[in-house]
Amino acid sequence: MFFVAQRQLGYPWFWIVSVLMLALVWSLSDWVLQVILVLGIALGATLNYFIFGFTSGWRRFFAEGRTEGIRAQIVMLFIASLLFTPLILIGQIGDQTFQGLVRPVSSSVLVGAFIFGLGMQLAGSCSSGTLNRVGQLLPLSLLTFAFMFVGGLMGAYLYEDWVNWPTLAPFSFNDVAGGLGILISLALLVVSYWGFRQLEKNRFQQVEPLFGRKIYASRALPWHPFLIAAILLAVLNFAVFVFSGQPWSIASIFSIWSIKFSDWANLGLDWPFWEIMTLYETRVDRPILNDPVSLTSIGVILGALWVTLWHRRAVNTMPMNPKTLLGGIVGGILMGLGATLSYGCNIGAFFSGIASGSLHGWVWIFAAVLGNWVGFKLMTRT
Repeated sequence: MFFVAQRQLGYPWFWIVSVLMLALVWSLSDWVLQVILVLGIALGATLNYFIFGFTSGWRRFFAEGRTEGIRAQIVMLFIASLLFTPLILIGQIGDQTFQGLVRPVSSSVLVGAFIFGLGMQLAGSCSSGTLNRVGQLLPLSLLTFAFMFVGGLMGAYLYEDWVNWPTLAPFSFNDVAGGLGILISLALLVVSYWGFRQLEKNRFQQVEPLFGRKIYASRALPWHPFLIAAILLAVLNFAVFVFSGQPWSIASIFSIWSIKFSDWANLGLDWPFWEIMTLYETRVDRPILNDPVSLTSIGVILGALWVTLWHRRAVNTMPMNPKTLLGGIVGGILMGLGATLSYGCNIGAFFSGIASGSLHGWVWIFAAVLGNWVGFKLMTRT
């Protein structure tokens, strides 16, 4: 990121927010939590500054046949897989244990990921993209963000209906041949990269290069900004893994924050979901600022806000009309519901899941892409 002090001196809110962010970091009781919040801020700043989006990558592929966004995501997954695998195989350093995001492969994953993908295109953003756009102070994304919690509550309420759907046990490629099984996942990524590159080449006779000088924000970059963002996100996710013991994820906040609000408002949402789901049982009573997943999510919003106040530019946003308003509401509900049913979103299930060697991550993205395609068709109907 390029720091130009002369441009920032005229932005009082930039400095005010910077001071408040430092105060928040300093207020945390543990230095590890401070680092995790800073990493979240760096994730949000990266997403915003380089305009890196999961939803937009698929939307551009469906609309134009361009694949640079998807190929950058694949590079990100490849790097993260290489970084994660040794940590997962080691398992523990001192008192810190390391556990990848490996979830069951079930019917609910297929349904939930499809619903989530559909919601991505209806709302125009995914989980991380919504947090990023909340930091950009975009009204439609604030609405989508609120309704993602409604969807998360729906998933928790319906828990007893979907938990017993057909399920396969969690499977990780890292458990095959002493960790060498991750080579299968890496090979799938290489084939996927080549396949998307060929699709673009066949259509346009040339491919938008990721490796090569690129003019961005009036500056010459050594590589495509999407590639730079992909590398930074992979490294930052690895850092989150090192300090928190598990990779970056977001989806669980839609349920965790909802039940905390319920307790505060005495709504009485005492459902079996909170007691049975081991993913949540140790976190319900934990303060939000002591929860690594919550901290990174808050950090993403703050990092995106920081860049918004510093690097003012025209923002690519959806116009506010009845269609996009309905899409934002319905899309938010579908993403919150889908993330709960499928044990993750584009970050926890797709990014961190595949990087952890989880078969669940591959199944998730397959269903989510189908949902994205349906959502794209719905949003582009005249």
